[in-house]
Formats: sequence, C-alpha cells, structure tokens
Amino acid sequence: MKIKLVTFAPHPNFGTCLQSYALNKILRDLGHDVEFIYNGRENPKWGIKDYTRYLIKSILPANIVQKIREIRETTATQSTQQPPVVLSLPNSKFRYYLSKMPFYNNVYKTFKCRTLQWKKVWEFTFEDGNYNMKRLYTHDQYDEVVKDADVFITGSDQIWNPYCGGFNPMMFLEFAGEKKRIAYSSSIARPEFPMNVRERAKKDLKKFKYIGIREQSSVGMLNDLLDRDDVRAVVDPTYLLTKEEWMDFANRANVEFELPKKYIFCYYIGDRYRDYSAMVDDVKSQTGILNVITADCTNGHVNYGDGILYKDGGPYEFVYLLSHATMVCMDSFHATVFALKFGVDFVHILKTKTENSSESQNSRMYDLLKRYNLLYKLYDKKDNDWLRPIDFNVINKKMEEEIISSRDFLLLEINS
Repeated sequence: MKIKLVTFAPHPNFGTCLQSYALNKILRDLGHDVEFIYNGRENPKWGIKDYTRYLIKSILPANIVQKIREIRETTATQSTQQPPVVLSLPNSKFRYYLSKMPFYNNVYKTFKCRTLQWKKVWEFTFEDGNYNMKRLYTHDQYDEVVKDADVFITGSDQIWNPYCGGFNPMMFLEFAGEKKRIAYSSSIARPEFPMNVRERAKKDLKKFKYIGIREQSSVGMLNDLLDRDDVRAVVDPTYLLTKEEWMDFANRANVEFELPKKYIFCYYIGDRYRDYSAMVDDVKSQTGILNVITADCTNGHVNYGDGILYKDGGPYEFVYLLSHATMVCMDSFHATVFALKFGVDFVHILKTKTENSSESQNSRMYDLLKRYNLLYKLYDKKDNDWLRPIDFNVINKKMEEEIISSRDFLLLEINS
C-alpha cells in the first residue's frame, strides 16, 4: 500500500525526529511503501516581534529571559491570549524549479548544516536511509501526491496544536481530496481548539476515517466536537519499537567524549533556565550523582550543574546518552517516554508554570504521568517525593498492554 506520512519534519528537537522515525519504520516493516511528505511550513513566517524575541534571547542572560517569560505567563489569561496563526499551503514554482537545479541540494545543505548537530540531523533525515522524503513546493505537487496515494496518515507529535507553529492545513490533510485519512497518535496538547480555528478543524477532522489521539484528555473533546464515539487514545509511535530496536538505533551514535560511569542526563526544550539550573543542583545534591551531561537542543546553550554541554549531538546520540544515564532531568514529553522505555529514573519539570499561557503544553505531561501513577515525578523543590523509586515491572506491564492495543488499532486503521 502507498502511504503518505504527514508530520513535523526532523530538526534538533529530537522527539520530533524519533516519533516520525518510529512510525515510518513500523509502516515499512509492515511492507508498505511509505513516503514522508512535508512542505517546510511547519512554522509561520517571522515578523518583527519574532525577530525581536530571538534577538533578546540571544543577547540577554538566561535568568533575565526566564523572568520575562514568567511575567508574560502570570499576566496571561484566556481572554488576553493571541489567536494562533493560520498558515497556508505554499505554492512557489520558483522554489520548485530552483530545487531542481544540480547545485541546489549541496548549497541548501551547506546553509542548513552550519553546526555539527544540524549535520547529524541532516544525515539522519536524508542520507541514512531512514526516510523517503518528498518536499512539496506547489499545489500541482499536492495533486500528484494525492493521485499516487492509497492512504494518508498524520502523526505523531503536536501537529494539531495550533499554538505549535500555527494552524497548518497540511497537518489536517486539507489537500487530500477523497483519499482515506488516518490519524495515529496526533496531538492537540490543549484542552480544546481556539475559537478562530475550531470550525475549520472540525470540518477537516470530520473527513478522517479513523482518529487515534495521543492524549486521553483529548478523546472526549474530539468525540463531542465531531459528533462521533470512536476517537480513542493510542501510544506515541516511539513506544511501538522494542527496547532492543532502540538500542540498535542508539549504537549508531558517535559521542565525541568518554561517558562517566554515573551521570545525570539533562534535556530541556523550554526556557525556564533558572528553574532548570536550580533543579539540576538539587538533584545532584539529593542523589549524590555529580556528573551532568546536557544535550543542547533549542534551549539557549546553557550548561547545567557545571557539567558537559553537548552541542553536537543528533538523534542517535540523544537516545544513546539517555539510555546510559543514571538519572534524567527534563521538560520533554519524548525524553520522559524514553526514560520509561529504558527503565531510567527521572524527574520532570513542566515547560510552563501556568496553564493560562498559549504556549502551555502541560496537559500532555499530566496525561502521560497520570497513566502510570507517576505524578510524583513532577519536580517540586519544596517536596522530595520525586526521589521515590519507580516500579518498572508495573510500568512495563502497563506499557506492553498499551502497545498491543495501539498496534492492533494501527493495523485496523490501515487494513479496513
């Protein structure tokens, strides 16, 4: 079967890389012809406000950046939130013809791969055989893809969160005509759709034959919105690969330094820098683990706990470092999933302090941790309850049940 996979394209947020890798591999292993289509419009075009914010984050000390964020969060209310940006499907024949030029790929790669980290992400995406990637520049290309497809699958990740890069019509398959549409572990990461996109999302999602959503908390909302009763929660596709498969993946890593026997692995994608730093210092003190390795992502190049700031890691290195860690400190959904997968102790801090901020994605973490009775693993500097050990035997049994159920649902989606 010819499957067109639609999700976020890989970049140095490693959860994005790993969720698409896992679903793509699962579908390939089932014998399907999988093409990963993307349009490079995962984020809206930047305006003056965006460039100003980037400049401020680049110049100001990390603690000042966090203070600005805190003020913005504490003053935010539902009524003061800006509506999400609504994107459009690109239609640039100029860029299409430019992409056909013999020099284009090398020039574009040189531009993108200005750091070793980006070079590793590029190789993971385009050169290691992990995907069959196709970028769409024009509406004619969308029409061609629709003619070639048997089924479109969206997911995983926050592709339906309109505050995560904007409301993207590609992620809602607005171009897919009458072809079969499936969602596997797509995420909204919010209690509901904002008013300015709610009806459009409703119209789009009514065309999906099957909807498997990542958060249980979104099931009732979607069933009510779409007037159906068959939306269900499924696990993130990273669950679906075995621990052994992920270790094989990790063994492709090229870590440029020797690992200590015991270390805390840090992976933060938000900008609560001061809180992260205090958290790591506290974890070091409470656990007696003195070595710290921070995998740099998009979080301001901050070195925590007087340890190693690893700026050059890619997806393979991320999984390798996490799987060999003694403790993981993070604010990342996928880092939490991999800690559970590998049986590594962890403590999680929420990306935003309040639920009022339009940038809050806390609901997905409450959903994940509540499923395994692990809410006590949320960091609280006033309470050391996060030090309680995890019974991974119980977790593994629960995860295995969820994996079997979710695999069965994916097979049902595709084959029916």
